[in-house]
Amino acid sequence: MRKHLENALTAIAIIGITGFFIWQNHQRGISTSPSYEGSDTTISRPIKDSQALSCQVAKVSDGDTITVDCDREKLKIRFCGIDAPEQSQPLGAESTKLMNELVTQDNGEVLVYPIEEDRYGRTVAEVEVFTGQVTDKGERVNLFVNGEMVKQGLAYHYKQYSGNCLNKDAIVYAEADAQKQKVGVWDGNYEKPWDYRKQQRSLSQ
Repeated sequence: MRKHLENALTAIAIIGITGFFIWQNHQRGISTSPSYEGSDTTISRPIKDSQALSCQVAKVSDGDTITVDCDREKLKIRFCGIDAPEQSQPLGAESTKLMNELVTQDNGEVLVYPIEEDRYGRTVAEVEVFTGQVTDKGERVNLFVNGEMVKQGLAYHYKQYSGNCLNKDAIVYAEADAQKQKVGVWDGNYEKPWDYRKQQRSLSQ
């Protein structure tokens, strides 16, 4: 009986140690994954990335929507996974201003990663802008605009529509950082833009 008990305890110890190392390796893998940005919203990309559309910003509508020209094709872009305050809401103007500053910093040139099309015919996408920095491996360091808007507290993580976003995790961690720093929409009791739109629709009926 005692021998069986010792064998059982040894087996449990081995399983525990093995499980710990598996978990540790898993965590290490997550922290080095390209989609795990934490509070950092920069992403290293190869100089030439065939997945991206190289576009010129034509118009900034608000903190989550812009219009771009991509090789003579005009696209209205709805940023994947984020929802910014409406223009008529508090911080709406500030959100639009930040978006304009972010997407025009490289002479208005941005990289667009199309994901899907919404019911209004807009291209839902992730957008990056070149920071001017290049890594030792020759990769350009791009700013993930979707995540940066959330990180600075001038857009929310739009959980209901972020499932297909390529860098959803970056948006999640950016919002956690914004909440911790109490910036933008987290520095007060602001109405969520989706609740605001719902209220406006009910008032117009």
